[in-house]
Amino acid sequence: MRRRKVAQGVTSVRRSPKEDRDQRLRSYLIAMAIRTVSFPLAVWALLSGWLVVGLVLAAAATFLPQIAVMIANAVDNRTAPAGTITSPTRALPPAPQRHPDGADDDL
Repeated sequence: MRRRKVAQGVTSVRRSPKEDRDQRLRSYLIAMAIRTVSFPLAVWALLSGWLVVGLVLAAAATFLPQIAVMIANAVDNRTAPAGTITSPTRALPPAPQRHPDGADDDL
């Protein structure tokens, strides 16, 4: 018995693995760049007497690595909702029937 192949809907297509990897790497590098800048700024702010700013930057430098790793490990697992994909060939109306003499039924 042959399996019927269902056409893929464009809106339900996942990103390619390379695009997904590139996007996750980009977001990880941005978060780690912010963390790298936050640490020396936190030290400078604390030594300059800006306690609140220094503590916020120190918290960013402390917690951004965990957040960056969680974002980098979030793989795109989108799937199409069940029952919404329809084959375009099945959605077409039936072709008009032809008589043996070549005339259409619709005439």
